Amino acid sequence: MKKVISLIIISFFYSSVSFSDFKKIKKKAEVNIPEIIFPIKKDKKRCISDLYVSADNNYIKPILIVEAPSGYGLDNRFDYSLSKFENFSFPCGGGNVEACQNVKKVILEWAKANAAKRTGPSDGEGRHWNDTLTVNLYIASPMMAAYSFAKQIITIPELEDKIIKDWFKKIVKKNKHLMYEYSNYKVGSGATGTPKRAHNHALSSAMSHMQLGILLNEDKLFRTAFKNFEAAIKYQRKDGSMPIETRRGGRAMFYQGRAMNALAVIAILAENQGYNIWDYEYKGKNYHNIVKFFIDFTENNEIVFEYAKSMKHPGPAKNYKKQDLNSRSSSNWGWLYAYASRFPDHENIQRLKTWSLNKSNLNSYQQAIVHHYSNIGKRPFGSASWTVVEPNCHFTK
Repeated sequence: MKKVISLIIISFFYSSVSFSDFKKIKKKAEVNIPEIIFPIKKDKKRCISDLYVSADNNYIKPILIVEAPSGYGLDNRFDYSLSKFENFSFPCGGGNVEACQNVKKVILEWAKANAAKRTGPSDGEGRHWNDTLTVNLYIASPMMAAYSFAKQIITIPELEDKIIKDWFKKIVKKNKHLMYEYSNYKVGSGATGTPKRAHNHALSSAMSHMQLGILLNEDKLFRTAFKNFEAAIKYQRKDGSMPIETRRGGRAMFYQGRAMNALAVIAILAENQGYNIWDYEYKGKNYHNIVKFFIDFTENNEIVFEYAKSMKHPGPAKNYKKQDLNSRSSSNWGWLYAYASRFPDHENIQRLKTWSLNKSNLNSYQQAIVHHYSNIGKRPFGSASWTVVEPNCHFTK
């Protein structure tokens, strides 16, 4: 009965509550549907519902200490754990009872072990950046979303629920990197004047905080991400490029895509609680403009060179004239599934529709974005870190 009522409430808020006043949302938004981070879809044809592995063959041992490198990169042991965890979390999100039981079992074991503990520095040094992103990206966000799925399908004892939520609260608040940072990038940084809270690391932390607020029914925690969303939209350049991300050499668009994913997640989480922030605009700047720049880039990749040549933290992609975009990764393209299904008539999407009708003259970047446009509602992704959940199931409307 509880699950039926929840679904009715979700339908109510979807149809009747949609605030366009972003200032009001930022200050007064409340968690309207506690514990429902992403509702399990009634129509599951776009979702993975079958469980292909057993718990015995897919054991996910708790990793106690986060040990990311001090240079470029994350603690990839957690990435590997996430890839195994998604064998349970994806079908759980598709309503599979056994998968949800395994999700709860894994998370409870990690919580009891006090796993994912960060022991490194907290002073903004390289390892601090990488430790915090490791936890938010590979553990906190995907596990909270999966736990919310499980709570919609199975009954979880009160004591176990408390143990799990206490652990989530600990790891999220311990890894709040850049979220509350109000200083701006200085001259020579390639992102002069842009608030650090618009950084993709801050947006990743914001996603975790927002989910925790929903899970714990804490309004203030739920609202914290709106300031990060606002900063990212407000401080984009007039052409829609994101200053912090596009300065990063051969990974300029790689990071713009990841930031776009994070913004889409924040907008969807708000939407799932009855609030529309997709339409937030500041002096003509909005999410549509950021999307336009990405599409413009796929047609003419030279438009990012002016920013990318700053070569700020490019990682392995040292050639800024060759942008590193994995054509199959949800980390670069997941945002499109949310955007295109909400704004099918927008000129940005009409442009992709036109390209899809004649693919013979498209370059490789155009082919990649058209591939994803054509895949909406069809084949699911095999992994999802920057999208938190599988986007073809849970991003599309």
